[in-house]
Amino acid sequence: MYGVIYLIQFPENQNPEMQLLALYPTYEEAEQRTKEIVEEFIDEYDEEFVEYGTADNPVTVMYNGEVTGYVFIEKVSNPTS
Repeated sequence: MYGVIYLIQFPENQNPEMQLLALYPTYEEAEQRTKEIVEEFIDEYDEEFVEYGTADNPVTVMYNGEVTGYVFIEKVSNPTS
C-alpha cells in the first residue's frame, strides 16, 4: 500500500494545509493520483513550476508564484497476497 499526502501552502499562512490523505494498492496508482492532483492544481492556481517526484525522491512540488503544493508518496505497508 502507498499513501498519497497532498499539502498546500498559501502565502498568508505559514503552515501548510492537508488537502488529501489516501491509500492506493500500488505505486503506479499513487503516481497516477499525483498526476491528477497536479492537473487540478494547475487548473485552480495556474503553473509557474512543477517538479515531479520519482521513486527515489517521491515528492512532487507545484508552485504558481504564491501558492505551493506538495504531494508525497510513501510506502505504508507491503501488499498481502
